[in-house]
Parts: sequence; structure tokens; C-alpha cells
Amino acid sequence: MGPKISVLIPVYKESDLLEPLLTDLLRDSYPFKEVLVVIDKPTEMSINVVKRFQNRITFILNGERIGKANALNEVFKRTTGEILLFLDSDLQLQTDGESFMETLAREMEGVEILDIKKSMIRSSFLARLVHYEYLASSLVSWLFSKKIGKCLGLNGAAFAIRREAFQRLGGFRRTLSEDFDLATRSFLEKLSFKYSDKVAVSIKPCSDWRSWYKQRKRWSIATGVWLKNYYRQLVRIVASTPQVMFLSLPLMLPSLLLLPLNFFLPDVICYQAISLALLILASYSSLALPAISPATFGVPVAKNVLAAASSYAGFSAIYFLSARKLGYCFNPGEFLCFYFIYSPISLLMIIIGLFRVATHNDRIDLDWKV
Repeated sequence: MGPKISVLIPVYKESDLLEPLLTDLLRDSYPFKEVLVVIDKPTEMSINVVKRFQNRITFILNGERIGKANALNEVFKRTTGEILLFLDSDLQLQTDGESFMETLAREMEGVEILDIKKSMIRSSFLARLVHYEYLASSLVSWLFSKKIGKCLGLNGAAFAIRREAFQRLGGFRRTLSEDFDLATRSFLEKLSFKYSDKVAVSIKPCSDWRSWYKQRKRWSIATGVWLKNYYRQLVRIVASTPQVMFLSLPLMLPSLLLLPLNFFLPDVICYQAISLALLILASYSSLALPAISPATFGVPVAKNVLAAASSYAGFSAIYFLSARKLGYCFNPGEFLCFYFIYSPISLLMIIIGLFRVATHNDRIDLDWKV
């Protein structure tokens, strides 16, 4: 007899993936389960879903938005399972014909928190770029799982935690990033952690760049608030596990290395590398390329080109090998756009968010409920 699993799903207004998600959960052959859905400000679509599943699923309807953290803390009081599985409403389960929850129960053996593999539904160009962000997140989560066995942060769209551990942490807090906050507190409490690619979900992407911008604006400010709340503890964590921490940051934000690489790259190496490249290219061309030297376009340009090319090649290899290991797609053209366009924009937004929290914390107008 396996442990009972309580599935908790928060919804704001409605989700077009909620009905198929509930259908998959009910069809799952694992017998020891319960599904609870809490909906803030339900729409007609949500009410129709409630009517179709009300005899098999517990629903809680809130007339106003009380926020994800409050909603999940309230619905938790009605659960009876030993394992709590938190799922967002805008995702799909990846089952491959096997029981999702049976696999989950097996992966939770001896573990207090389980991070579930997340990938993007690759339905647009934007989704294909965000895909590599999810790959990086999974890689960092896997790294923490293997090297430390504790969780410093996670994407709360899909994860599991033992009931005793959730109660020990006091549930979610009212903050802009309730999932990251919970994970950090679990690290400080030394709760055991594991990343699993045997249980996986696919997440619906933002509908357009405008929606993505609004989401990342909130996330960047949430990151700033998180750093402000835990910077003392984070300094100690970095000091105790520098090898993992200093690997994780550039894996999540590869653009971070471009500037220092360009700064520390010796001029002599730049000249030699570009001269060699021109010589090789000239051997396959009728153009008088050997007559062109790096001095033609100057040291700064040469260093920028070499730093960009070498860092792109290095991260391409890392992401490609990680994609093969963790079961993600990898496309060199998509990664090129991710590395030189998407990642710098994401980094810039995070820097702006950190600056805003550091200088105008009293004027941050983002509601934690949102």
C-alpha cells in the first residue's frame, strides 16, 4: 500500500488546460489519491468545470482574489495525504503510459521535497526560447540534488513535499515568490531534496511578449525581495558550497560571463586566434583575407567577437549535453537566439528589478496576490 497523495491546484479565474488536467489525474491508476482545486474569482468556464467534476473532486470557490499563497494554505487544511503534490492549472502531465502518481510516490521515497521536471509546450518562437530557461533550471536543480541534497529554490508550477515537511515550514508565506521562499526555508531547515526527470509536466507558455514582460517584471522584483530577505543566509551558503553556487548562476544566466570574459581575455590571444581563423578561411577562399589583420577592426571588436564566439561555443556544449541527459530538445539556431537575445534581456530585467528593490523598496506597488 502506497502513501496517499493530495493534489492541490490553484486557479485564478479560469484555465483552458484545467479540464484535461483533472481528467488525467482521475484516470491515473494510482488508487490512493485526492484532488483539490481552489479557484479565485471563478468565471463561467470554471463553474462549468466544477459542475462536471464536483462529485469526484473537491472544489473551493473564492469570490475575490486572495492570492496563491493564501489559497493553497487554505486548501491544505482539507487534505489528508502524506504527500502534497502542487500543480499549476496551466500544464499537462507527461505520462508515457505509466502512472504519474505511482512514479511520484516511488521517487519520494526517503525524500522530503521533490522537484518535478518541467518543459515548455513549444507552440511559438517565444516558447522555444523559454524552453532553454527551463532546461537551465532543471540542470541547476539536478546539480543541487546531486551535490548538496537540499533545495535553495524551485519553480512552484509542479513539485511535491511531504506533509510533515510542509507543516514544519509553516506553509507558504505572503510574498511575491512563495515557491522560492518555501524552497529557501527548506534549505535552511536542512530538508532532503531530490530532482526527478521520471515525473514530468509540460507548461503552457505566455501568449505573447507583452504577457512575458509583465510576468518577468514581477519575477525580477520578486528576486530582489528574495535577496533582500535572505542575503545574510545566502552569503553563508555561498561560502559553504562555492562550487555549486558559482556554477549555478552562469548556468541560469549565461550572459553574465560575456563581460568578464571580454575584460580578462588577453589581447595577444585575440590577435592570434583571429589571425589563425582568417588564415584558415583564406585557404578556402579566393579573397585576399590574409591581408586583413585584427588591427583592421581594432582590439575591442576583436575581443568582443572572440569572447562571444568562445562563450557561445562553451555554453552550447553544456546545454547540448544537459539536454541529452535530462531529456530536453536542443536546436543550435534556437539556442543562438536564446544566448544572444533572450538571456541578455532576462539579465537586464533582473538587474532593473534588483535596483528597484534596493532603491525604491517603499514604492514597490506589485501586490503579492498577483
